[in-house]
Amino acid sequence: MTRFKVAFAGILCFLALHGVAFAGSYTDFFRAISNDDDGTVRSLMLRGFDPNTLTEEGQPAISFAMYKGAAKCVRVLLLSKHLNVNQADMHGDTPIMVASALDNSGWVAALISEGASVNRPGQWAPLHYAAASGSLKAVQMLLDAGADINAKSANGTTPLMMAARENKAEVARYLLQKGADPSVVNQSEYNAAGYAMRAKNKDLAMDIMKKEKALRDSRSQANASTKSS
Repeated sequence: MTRFKVAFAGILCFLALHGVAFAGSYTDFFRAISNDDDGTVRSLMLRGFDPNTLTEEGQPAISFAMYKGAAKCVRVLLLSKHLNVNQADMHGDTPIMVASALDNSGWVAALISEGASVNRPGQWAPLHYAAASGSLKAVQMLLDAGADINAKSANGTTPLMMAARENKAEVARYLLQKGADPSVVNQSEYNAAGYAMRAKNKDLAMDIMKKEKALRDSRSQANASTKSS
Protein backbone atom coordinates (compact mmCIF):
# COMPACT_ATOMS: atom_id res chain seq x y z
CA MET A 1 0.00 0.00 0.00
CA THR A 2 2.85 2.33 0.88
CA ARG A 3 4.55 1.61 -2.44
CA PHE A 4 1.33 2.40 -4.25
CA LYS A 5 1.02 5.74 -2.44
CA VAL A 6 4.62 6.62 -3.26
CA ALA A 7 4.15 5.68 -6.93
CA PHE A 8 0.88 7.58 -7.13
CA ALA A 9 2.48 10.63 -5.53
CA GLY A 10 5.28 10.40 -8.08
CA ILE A 11 2.77 10.36 -10.95
CA LEU A 12 0.98 13.39 -9.55
CA CYS A 13 4.28 15.18 -9.18
CA PHE A 14 5.21 14.37 -12.78
CA LEU A 15 1.86 15.59 -14.08
CA ALA A 16 2.11 18.77 -12.05
CA LEU A 17 5.60 19.48 -13.34
CA HIS A 18 4.51 18.67 -16.90
CA GLY A 19 1.59 21.06 -16.56
CA VAL A 20 3.81 23.80 -15.27
CA ALA A 21 6.26 23.16 -18.09
CA PHE A 22 3.48 23.38 -20.67
CA ALA A 23 2.15 26.58 -19.13
CA GLY A 24 5.63 28.04 -19.27
CA SER A 25 6.09 26.97 -22.89
CA TYR A 26 2.73 28.49 -23.79
CA THR A 27 3.71 31.83 -22.30
CA ASP A 28 7.18 31.68 -23.84
CA PHE A 29 5.78 30.79 -27.25
CA PHE A 30 3.44 33.73 -27.56
CA ARG A 31 5.85 36.13 -25.90
CA ALA A 32 8.44 35.09 -28.48
CA ILE A 33 5.97 35.76 -31.29
CA SER A 34 5.18 39.19 -29.84
CA ASN A 35 8.93 39.94 -29.93
CA ASP A 36 9.41 38.28 -33.34
CA ASP A 37 11.87 35.92 -31.69
CA ASP A 38 11.93 33.20 -34.32
CA GLY A 39 14.72 31.30 -32.58
CA THR A 40 12.63 30.62 -29.49
CA VAL A 41 9.56 29.74 -31.57
CA ARG A 42 11.62 27.29 -33.64
CA SER A 43 13.18 25.76 -30.52
CA LEU A 44 9.82 25.24 -28.83
CA MET A 45 8.32 23.61 -31.94
CA LEU A 46 11.33 21.29 -32.24
CA ARG A 47 10.61 20.22 -28.66
CA GLY A 48 7.04 19.37 -29.65
CA PHE A 49 5.07 22.56 -29.08
CA ASP A 50 2.02 22.60 -31.37
CA PRO A 51 2.20 25.46 -33.94
CA ASN A 52 -1.61 25.39 -34.10
CA THR A 53 -2.00 26.43 -30.46
CA LEU A 54 -4.51 29.23 -29.99
CA THR A 55 -4.02 32.39 -27.99
CA GLU A 56 -6.29 32.94 -25.01
CA GLU A 57 -8.44 35.07 -27.33
CA GLY A 58 -8.81 32.19 -29.80
CA GLN A 59 -6.33 33.25 -32.48
CA PRO A 60 -4.14 30.70 -34.26
CA ALA A 61 -0.46 31.36 -33.65
CA ILE A 62 0.22 32.31 -37.27
CA SER A 63 -2.65 34.80 -37.38
CA PHE A 64 -1.43 36.27 -34.10
CA ALA A 65 2.06 36.59 -35.60
CA MET A 66 0.67 38.34 -38.66
CA TYR A 67 -1.26 40.87 -36.61
CA LYS A 68 1.89 41.49 -34.57
CA GLY A 69 3.90 42.04 -37.74
CA ALA A 70 6.26 39.27 -36.63
CA ALA A 71 7.55 38.43 -40.09
CA LYS A 72 10.35 36.10 -38.95
CA CYS A 73 7.97 34.07 -36.81
CA VAL A 74 5.44 33.87 -39.63
CA ARG A 75 8.16 32.41 -41.84
CA VAL A 76 9.14 29.83 -39.20
CA LEU A 77 5.52 28.80 -38.61
CA LEU A 78 4.94 28.41 -42.36
CA LEU A 79 7.89 26.03 -42.51
CA SER A 80 6.28 23.69 -39.99
CA LYS A 81 4.83 20.56 -41.58
CA HIS A 82 2.32 20.42 -38.73
CA LEU A 83 0.81 23.86 -39.38
CA ASN A 84 -2.88 23.94 -40.30
CA VAL A 85 -2.98 26.81 -42.81
CA ASN A 86 -6.79 26.80 -42.81
CA GLN A 87 -7.26 27.10 -39.05
CA ALA A 88 -9.86 29.79 -38.35
CA ASP A 89 -9.92 32.19 -35.42
CA MET A 90 -12.88 32.98 -33.14
CA HIS A 91 -14.40 35.17 -35.89
CA GLY A 92 -14.03 32.50 -38.57
CA ASP A 93 -11.10 34.25 -40.27
CA THR A 94 -8.39 31.99 -41.68
CA PRO A 95 -4.70 32.99 -41.94
CA ILE A 96 -4.99 33.82 -45.64
CA MET A 97 -7.93 36.10 -44.84
CA VAL A 98 -5.81 37.85 -42.22
CA ALA A 99 -2.92 38.22 -44.69
CA SER A 100 -5.34 39.63 -47.28
CA ALA A 101 -6.83 42.09 -44.80
CA LEU A 102 -3.33 43.25 -43.84
CA ASP A 103 -2.45 43.81 -47.52
CA ASN A 104 0.53 41.47 -47.33
CA SER A 105 0.72 39.77 -50.71
CA GLY A 106 3.90 37.91 -49.72
CA TRP A 107 2.06 36.07 -46.96
CA VAL A 108 -0.89 35.46 -49.26
CA ALA A 109 1.43 33.86 -51.83
CA ALA A 110 3.15 31.73 -49.19
CA LEU A 111 -0.17 30.51 -47.77
CA ILE A 112 -1.49 29.67 -51.25
CA SER A 113 1.67 27.64 -51.92
CA GLU A 114 1.05 25.75 -48.66
CA GLY A 115 -2.48 24.83 -49.70
CA ALA A 116 -4.60 27.52 -48.06
CA SER A 117 -8.20 27.53 -49.27
CA VAL A 118 -9.09 30.55 -51.41
CA ASN A 119 -12.83 29.86 -51.48
CA ARG A 120 -15.37 29.67 -48.65
CA PRO A 121 -18.84 29.35 -50.24
CA GLY A 122 -21.51 31.33 -48.43
CA GLN A 123 -19.02 32.98 -46.09
CA TRP A 124 -16.56 35.84 -46.08
CA ALA A 125 -13.62 34.76 -48.22
CA PRO A 126 -10.02 35.93 -48.71
CA LEU A 127 -11.00 37.83 -51.86
CA HIS A 128 -13.50 39.94 -49.89
CA TYR A 129 -10.73 40.97 -47.51
CA ALA A 130 -8.16 41.60 -50.23
CA ALA A 131 -10.64 43.76 -52.12
CA ALA A 132 -11.54 45.72 -48.99
CA SER A 133 -7.89 46.37 -48.16
CA GLY A 134 -7.15 47.48 -51.73
CA SER A 135 -4.47 44.83 -52.14
CA LEU A 136 -4.33 44.50 -55.92
CA LYS A 137 -1.49 41.96 -55.83
CA ALA A 138 -3.37 39.77 -53.36
CA VAL A 139 -6.52 40.03 -55.50
CA GLN A 140 -4.56 38.94 -58.57
CA MET A 141 -2.95 36.03 -56.71
CA LEU A 142 -6.25 34.83 -55.30
CA LEU A 143 -7.97 34.96 -58.69
CA ASP A 144 -5.04 33.12 -60.29
CA ALA A 145 -5.43 30.47 -57.57
CA GLY A 146 -9.09 29.96 -58.46
CA ALA A 147 -10.92 32.33 -56.12
CA ASP A 148 -14.55 32.96 -57.07
CA ILE A 149 -14.67 36.55 -58.33
CA ASN A 150 -18.37 36.80 -57.45
CA ALA A 151 -18.11 35.06 -54.08
CA LYS A 152 -21.01 35.95 -51.81
CA SER A 153 -20.83 36.28 -48.04
CA ALA A 154 -23.71 35.12 -45.86
CA ASN A 155 -25.51 38.41 -46.57
CA GLY A 156 -24.78 38.31 -50.31
CA THR A 157 -21.92 40.81 -50.38
CA THR A 158 -19.34 40.37 -53.16
CA PRO A 159 -15.67 41.36 -53.35
CA LEU A 160 -16.61 44.11 -55.85
CA MET A 161 -19.01 45.59 -53.31
CA MET A 162 -16.28 45.54 -50.66
CA ALA A 163 -13.82 47.32 -52.93
CA ALA A 164 -16.44 49.95 -53.78
CA ARG A 165 -17.52 50.37 -50.16
CA GLU A 166 -13.94 50.97 -49.02
CA ASN A 167 -13.27 53.26 -52.01
CA LYS A 168 -10.57 50.99 -53.44
CA ALA A 169 -11.15 52.15 -57.01
CA GLU A 170 -8.15 50.43 -58.59
CA VAL A 171 -9.19 47.05 -57.24
CA ALA A 172 -12.86 47.63 -58.10
CA ARG A 173 -12.00 48.46 -61.72
CA TYR A 174 -9.68 45.45 -61.92
CA LEU A 175 -12.47 43.17 -60.67
CA LEU A 176 -14.84 44.64 -63.26
CA GLN A 177 -12.24 44.06 -65.96
CA LYS A 178 -11.90 40.43 -64.85
CA GLY A 179 -15.64 39.79 -65.02
CA ALA A 180 -17.08 40.71 -61.62
CA ASP A 181 -20.87 41.02 -61.80
CA PRO A 182 -21.93 44.61 -60.91
CA SER A 183 -25.63 43.75 -60.92
CA VAL A 184 -25.60 41.71 -57.70
CA VAL A 185 -27.60 43.18 -54.80
CA ASN A 186 -26.97 42.06 -51.21
CA GLN A 187 -29.39 41.69 -48.32
CA SER A 188 -28.86 45.34 -47.38
CA GLU A 189 -30.25 46.15 -50.85
CA TYR A 190 -26.98 47.66 -52.05
CA ASN A 191 -25.08 46.89 -55.20
CA ALA A 192 -21.49 47.88 -55.98
CA ALA A 193 -22.51 51.22 -57.55
CA GLY A 194 -24.55 52.03 -54.46
CA TYR A 195 -21.53 51.42 -52.24
CA ALA A 196 -19.36 53.59 -54.49
CA MET A 197 -21.89 56.41 -54.12
CA ARG A 198 -21.83 55.95 -50.34
CA ALA A 199 -18.04 56.27 -50.53
CA LYS A 200 -18.58 59.53 -52.46
CA ASN A 201 -16.74 58.23 -55.51
CA LYS A 202 -19.07 59.24 -58.34
CA ASP A 203 -16.55 58.36 -61.06
CA LEU A 204 -16.28 54.80 -59.80
CA ALA A 205 -20.05 54.55 -59.42
CA MET A 206 -20.48 55.68 -63.05
CA ASP A 207 -17.94 53.11 -64.27
CA ILE A 208 -19.76 50.36 -62.38
CA MET A 209 -23.13 51.45 -63.75
CA LYS A 210 -21.76 51.53 -67.31
CA LYS A 211 -20.45 48.01 -66.87
CA GLU A 212 -23.80 46.92 -65.43
CA LYS A 213 -25.66 48.41 -68.41
CA ALA A 214 -23.33 46.71 -70.86
CA LEU A 215 -23.86 43.41 -69.06
CA ARG A 216 -27.65 43.89 -69.06
CA ASP A 217 -27.66 44.73 -72.79
CA SER A 218 -25.52 41.69 -73.52
CA ARG A 219 -27.89 39.45 -71.61
CA SER A 220 -30.90 40.92 -73.40
CA GLN A 221 -29.30 40.31 -76.78
CA ALA A 222 -28.46 36.74 -75.78
CA ASN A 223 -32.05 36.11 -74.68
CA ALA A 224 -33.44 37.60 -77.89
CA SER A 225 -31.10 35.48 -79.94
CA THR A 226 -32.19 32.34 -78.07
CA LYS A 227 -35.89 33.07 -78.58
CA SER A 228 -35.48 33.72 -82.32
CA SER A 229 -33.53 30.53 -82.98
